[in-house]
Amino acid sequence: MLWSKTCDYALQALVYVASQPEDVCVRSQDVAAYLYDVPSPYLLKILKELAGKGILQSFKGRGGGFLLAPGIRESGLLEMVKRIEGEPFGDGCVLGLANCADETACPAHHAWSPIKNKVLELLSEQIIGHMAEAVRDGRYDLRLLRKAG
Repeated sequence: MLWSKTCDYALQALVYVASQPEDVCVRSQDVAAYLYDVPSPYLLKILKELAGKGILQSFKGRGGGFLLAPGIRESGLLEMVKRIEGEPFGDGCVLGLANCADETACPAHHAWSPIKNKVLELLSEQIIGHMAEAVRDGRYDLRLLRKAG
């Protein structure tokens, strides 16, 4: 996609956690079982990073696990990607050039710019809580939608 595989896994884990009851901590093992092809230690690292970025809350001990941080359910996918990947997401040149702007455009800039803006708008409109509701209601199963290999 447009971001790293780690971000893919983080977003899938985030939607899964958001699809669970709001007041019940979700164990990393449960997320790993749902996202069955992601190694558990790697997923735990991702969940801890999400907690460190204020996206999840982490609780230790018996009954511990992860909950969505306040306000995340109402957040858009773009905000989550920016927090996971880093703030400049979407600002870069499609060719990776450092000084690509309207005044100093790369060969693809004028064609890519309106498409990029539409993609960023679409990502902003995809709300974590709405996606989680669709998963919870059985309209989507992230496990079945994952790419093989």
